[in-house]
Amino acid sequence: MVMCAKLFAFLITNSGSMLGEAIHSFADVLNQGLLLLGVKRAERQPDEKQSRGYGREEFVWSLISAVGIFFLGCGVTLYHGVALLLHPHEHQFSSLEWYTGIGVLSFSLLVEGFVLIIAYRSARRLAGDEPLVDFLKHRAEPALVAVLLEDSAACLGVLFAFFGLGMSSLTGSTIWDAIGTILIALLLGVIALWLVSLNARFLVGRGLQAAELGRVSETMQQHQFIEQIDHVHSEAIGAGRFELHLDVDFDEDELVKSVDINLSQAYEEIDSEEEFIRFCHRYGAEAMRIVYQTIDQLENELRDEVDGLEYIDIEPN
Repeated sequence: MVMCAKLFAFLITNSGSMLGEAIHSFADVLNQGLLLLGVKRAERQPDEKQSRGYGREEFVWSLISAVGIFFLGCGVTLYHGVALLLHPHEHQFSSLEWYTGIGVLSFSLLVEGFVLIIAYRSARRLAGDEPLVDFLKHRAEPALVAVLLEDSAACLGVLFAFFGLGMSSLTGSTIWDAIGTILIALLLGVIALWLVSLNARFLVGRGLQAAELGRVSETMQQHQFIEQIDHVHSEAIGAGRFELHLDVDFDEDELVKSVDINLSQAYEEIDSEEEFIRFCHRYGAEAMRIVYQTIDQLENELRDEVDGLEYIDIEPN
């Protein structure tokens, strides 16, 4: 609706800023459709082809969306703005043109401002006590970042269009309209490049942040049966979802102390080689159960300490 209103206003006013805003809104509509497609495809369950699921598809479609914003939104708008700047002309806006342009921009600012408030509150709630900027840079889903940035850009773009249309109306020169159009294009370019950078980091294997890895290390090293962690690897497998692989040196002497078998009593009860073999099998099985139980306990502790850990692989060395 907003896009159609802006396009209608452009046809009435022939304003470059208004055309830039119409292109901006069209890019937003296309982008939201791609983001929705990515979210839906990312929700597919793991199967024999993708044992970790399809969460990364959200990054792929978000990246395609960002590239579309850059070329369609920024590129086309910038081309139109530069062409208008290189070939300025005098233009006196009629009352119809002026009121149509201002009315549509005011309507757009109200609608997009309302949507921005909703997106901001949602992001603020998800961020919790963490600064919003840090949350958006490190933990937020790319789709949420895209929506929040685009809604912010939509409101700022309307203000640029107000500036271009207003100054051109006051001066009678389309130079100001061209400047407003170029500002809208540059705004779209900055948003697109930020989104490209964000999604690219996830696609190339971005892992947990340093603070989160620090909590992983602290959780593991608080146990006496862990001597050291030889290798840590984490990787995003979807929006807010990570897998973690750890190579750990266990202190076997500490672990076997947990085996619930009285060795002195067992020694006295062994009267034959067969009983000794059965005892060794029972002791070995109990020791293995302790190892499995310990690893399960560690995985649960890590999930409680770090949000988003979906797959954890602890490999004893």
